[in-house]
Amino acid sequence: MGAEAARGRRPGIIPAMSPPDPRSCLLAAADDPHADIAEAALWIAAEDLPDVDAGRCLGLLDDLAADLDRSDLECPSAALASLLRDRLNLRGAGGGDPRAHYLNLVLSRGAGTPLACGAIWMGVGRRAGIEVEGIALPGHFAVRVAGLVVDSFSGEPLDDDDLLQIAGRHLGHEPERLEPRWLEPASTRRILARMSRSLRGCYASLENWALALRAADRCVDLFPDEPNEHRDRGLLLWRMGHPQGALRDLTCYLDTAPGDAPDRAHVTEVVGRLRSLLN
Repeated sequence: MGAEAARGRRPGIIPAMSPPDPRSCLLAAADDPHADIAEAALWIAAEDLPDVDAGRCLGLLDDLAADLDRSDLECPSAALASLLRDRLNLRGAGGGDPRAHYLNLVLSRGAGTPLACGAIWMGVGRRAGIEVEGIALPGHFAVRVAGLVVDSFSGEPLDDDDLLQIAGRHLGHEPERLEPRWLEPASTRRILARMSRSLRGCYASLENWALALRAADRCVDLFPDEPNEHRDRGLLLWRMGHPQGALRDLTCYLDTAPGDAPDRAHVTEVVGRLRSLLN
C-alpha cells in the first residue's frame, strides 16, 4: 500500500476541507465592523440547526437586491418594504416559536421576529447599495433606511411618538424622551448577542435546555466581560442541575457586577445554596 493510500485517500484526490466552525465564524463576524449581518446571523442557524444551506440563503438575498425596483429608489424604505412583502411575504411572528428567530427559516416562511426581519432588511439593503441600520429599541428592533426609521415588519415609518410608545410597552411606562443610545446603529456584535438572548429565552421557555445553554454560551463568548451574561448563564445552569458551572458563573457575576446591582441579594442567596450543595 502506498503512502497516500495508507493515509486514507486515493492518489490525486484533494481531501475535502473541514466545514467551518459556526461559533468561530460568528465571533469573527462580531469583530468585523463591516460584517454582513445576514451572513453572521446564518452562523447562529448553522450552529443550532441541521442542514442549513447558507449559500442558498445568501443567493436569495442577492436575487432580491437585484430585483429591487430601481425606479422607486427616491423612497428606498418603501421600495424595500414592497419587495420584501411581495417576494417573501415578510411579516411579524411571536418570539415563542424558535423558527421565527433563524434567518434561513424566516426567508423560507416569511414570519419572523423584528430582529430577524431587520437582519433581512439589512442584508438586502447592503447588497442593493442602500444604507440600512439596525435600531435596537427597548423590547423592539426597527431599521433606519436612508435616515428614516421604519418598522421591520411592515416598513411603515415610525416617528418619535411611535418610538416612545414602543419603548413604553416594554418599560411599563412611556419615557419622557428617546434615549440617544436607542437610536444609535446597533453593531453586529450587539445584534448577534440580542438574537442569542432571544433564543436563550425561547428555548428555556420550551425546556429545550441544550439549545438554551448553547445560546447562553454564545452570549458569554460575544460579551465575556459583561457580568449579566455570566449571571444569566449561571442561573440557567442552576435550573439545569449543573451546580459547579452555575457557581462559577454566578461567582463571576458577584465579583464583577456593580455593588448596587438590584439582584445582588438574590444571586448571593443562590451562590450560598450552591456552595452548601457542593460542600
